[in-house]
Amino acid sequence: MRFPLRLMNDALALQIEALLFALGEPLARRDLTAMLRADLSDIEPAIAELRDRTGHGIVLVDDGVHVELRAAPEAADLIERIRREEYARDIGRAGQEALAAILYRGPLSRAQIDFIRGVNSSQTLRTLAMRGLVRKLPNPRDERSFLYEATTELLAQLGVTDKTALPSYEEVRAKLEALERAQRAHEPVPESVREAVADADVGATIGDES
Repeated sequence: MRFPLRLMNDALALQIEALLFALGEPLARRDLTAMLRADLSDIEPAIAELRDRTGHGIVLVDDGVHVELRAAPEAADLIERIRREEYARDIGRAGQEALAAILYRGPLSRAQIDFIRGVNSSQTLRTLAMRGLVRKLPNPRDERSFLYEATTELLAQLGVTDKTALPSYEEVRAKLEALERAQRAHEPVPESVREAVADADVGATIGDES
């Protein structure tokens, strides 16, 4: 049975909005057609519906190729204030640990960072990305996730031109490789391995610089 056009548009609009929110990145139309298993002619009306929607704090930005969710212009002053407060705040121990993992073993997925740290890193990674210290890359092994890598801004804050100049680079990297091997083999992970990341000198350096 063929659903009425309006209902189909509403369902696709809901799915597109959910995907953009969950992934947090611009998506090309071809990506949306693949993810939704729909034709371009089907998703265009749904995109138009989201784009023309008013009275919401989130709007759809469309450059003709990619679409992305952004804060509504009416909220610009609020967002700017929150960002300034975010930049003024120390990244803390969690941020230091996540940055150390990315610097010594990245690019890494969020799941890999979570495993290394032993806790969820979603909020920490969002803060680091907002501050320009890490960036997202497409994950070639899983289109549903992203990889995180260090930015040149982060290296500049650390006073190095290359990751290999970081303190104890080879030693910490070797321990992280051991951690990955233990994960693949489903073996217990010695706490000393995670401590190597938590105690990496780079963490304290970034914390002081922030």
